[in-house]
Amino acid sequence: MTISRFAADLPRVDQFVTLGEGDTPVVELPAIAGRLGLRRLSAKLETQNPTGSYKDRVAAMSLSLARQQRKRGWIASSSGNAGLAMAAYGTRSGLPGFLCLVATAPLEKSIPLQPYAVAVIGVDGVGDGATSRELTGLMDEIRDAAERHGLYLGITAHAMNHDGMRGVDTIGYELTEQVPTASHVFVPAGGGGLLVALARGLRQREHDAHVVACQPSGCAPVVRFLDGGVPIPVIAHCDSLVSGLQVPSPPDGPMAVEAVERSQGWGTMTSDDEILAAQRLLATVEGIFVEPAAATTLAALVRDVESGRVDRHAHPVLILSGAGWKDLGRFGAAAGKLPIVTFSDVAPQVDMWATGLDSSDRHLAGRHQ
Repeated sequence: MTISRFAADLPRVDQFVTLGEGDTPVVELPAIAGRLGLRRLSAKLETQNPTGSYKDRVAAMSLSLARQQRKRGWIASSSGNAGLAMAAYGTRSGLPGFLCLVATAPLEKSIPLQPYAVAVIGVDGVGDGATSRELTGLMDEIRDAAERHGLYLGITAHAMNHDGMRGVDTIGYELTEQVPTASHVFVPAGGGGLLVALARGLRQREHDAHVVACQPSGCAPVVRFLDGGVPIPVIAHCDSLVSGLQVPSPPDGPMAVEAVERSQGWGTMTSDDEILAAQRLLATVEGIFVEPAAATTLAALVRDVESGRVDRHAHPVLILSGAGWKDLGRFGAAAGKLPIVTFSDVAPQVDMWATGLDSSDRHLAGRHQ
């Protein structure tokens, strides 16, 4: 099944462009729940979409609309996830595309673009060290180009592509079916569009979970506004290295603030180091490997549990927005240090490893008693 099963609640198109997006699983996180003292903790794996992120829902809706509107092609900007989604769904739709990619995007987000027949340029000044002036300037240039050439404006923000972003409402629809007991939904917030659409989907299905905006402290305009630190949800400069959340002037910032407040939620910001620690915790304890932007949700939950904002009786849900293979740079050094042995040394290596299992078995037995 795809997002088309919610066609009655989405912008009208005669035919959906699809690669099998949507209906992503929700899994329990019992080990992390135990560590945090929570009765239940769940995660929605948007990593299971065809190109590894929730942006496939936006691309499916956007390219369906582009074809419905008989556009000549599409144009978009991206830090990586949206670009890959638009390239894949654009190809599926038969429409050519032009992509402005953040120049500092991880290679794992730019290399997969190469097989597609999409025009790609890197744009400086809108990733690491991004400023509001440069980001706004890029958006204006892309909007003008779309109008000049009859292209669909595929930027993943309500402010520029409201109908396309409606595809993300389906996350809220699905959560209502999958986790009716959810008390809080922790959502990574870059441009704010994911949070706005998800909250709208929950509200339309009359689900009353509190929506929590999760941002890195080095680039947290939405959270800082909610906390009273800035007069509008905009900051001058971004100091975080978390790809995908480096948006000092989020296009959907005001709408995100309204969505959070309407749900009686809040915003939580955490350091890049806390986010990377959460990424590793998800992988080593639950077997789920996500990119840092997605792990921002767990980092925020840890902080909120520690501060007493979320109590043990709550049932929070983390939106894990993108897969870990999209940002592998920090793991390269470790991968290059794998021990190399001859076949005759394999048995001693296994024996040495197995000696540590006794203590591990005793530890597990103690946990289950």
